[in-house]
Amino acid sequence: MRNYFKVTGHATNKLGSTVAINYQIFSSDIRYATAHAMKQAQQEGFTQVRITKTKEVRA
Repeated sequence: MRNYFKVTGHATNKLGSTVAINYQIFSSDIRYATAHAMKQAQQEGFTQVRITKTKEVRA
């Protein structure tokens, strides 16, 4: 069963500035939601990605 997760954190963009990142992800487990958010941030060009909170939300 897939659940809805809110993943927040911060990363460094291409200009070297620290920016907040927020993702809403459907996943089966909290570990997979965190990993998916990390991968998505890296694909968007962010570096030094830090996930600070992953929270399951009831839809």
